[in-house]
Amino acid sequence: MKIPKLPWARLLAEGALIIVSVYLAIVLEGMSRDRESARAAHIALAQMLDEMREDRSDVAEIRAIQIERDGQYKALIHSLTSPDTMPLDPVADAMDSIFFSNRTLYPRRAAWTTMVAAGQLAELDDPALVTRLGNFYESVTVRVIDSGQDYDENINEIGRNSATEIWDGLNGRLLINDVHQLTKFQNQLRYLHIGWNIWYLDRMDDYNQRLDSLIIDIESYLKQHAG
Repeated sequence: MKIPKLPWARLLAEGALIIVSVYLAIVLEGMSRDRESARAAHIALAQMLDEMREDRSDVAEIRAIQIERDGQYKALIHSLTSPDTMPLDPVADAMDSIFFSNRTLYPRRAAWTTMVAAGQLAELDDPALVTRLGNFYESVTVRVIDSGQDYDENINEIGRNSATEIWDGLNGRLLINDVHQLTKFQNQLRYLHIGWNIWYLDRMDDYNQRLDSLIIDIESYLKQHAG
């Protein structure tokens, strides 16, 4: 019986075509996934930018409040040197503001946390920007949060343990006239003023400069990678 001659050339060509087609499909699928991953990372980065802009707005408000507290600390410390003649209404306002309305910054971290958890930082093709973001969120921001917490805790401690013994907040009057006690309270206010209020303003200025710089860089990055 005669064995039919197989068209080896055609079979080999078709086989090669199938292999190439499968390979191209895999490559194209990988490229598509890479594009989607990069797009998702850029969306997360845009969300981070929105959070930074909100934080920048918060910083402006908090700085204005702390500058106001600066003047209130000075006036209150001065007023307590002459307790018999000090103006009660301004003192009452200053006491309430210092111990009940001290606002500190707690920056937003949702977008950063999401990007880290999803491994999206690797999708950003700017290693220097990634490094700066890591330092900003894991070092600068952490220090700002810790500073705010410490500032609040010190105010709360002095407010609970000292201010309530010196000042009658309900009736807006001093509870004591003892020079030693008033001087001690003045020193505590001075500690809050210099050790925290003024220091925290410097911390806000430093944070705001770093924040502004990152906002500019992220805006530039997203503009370059638009589309």
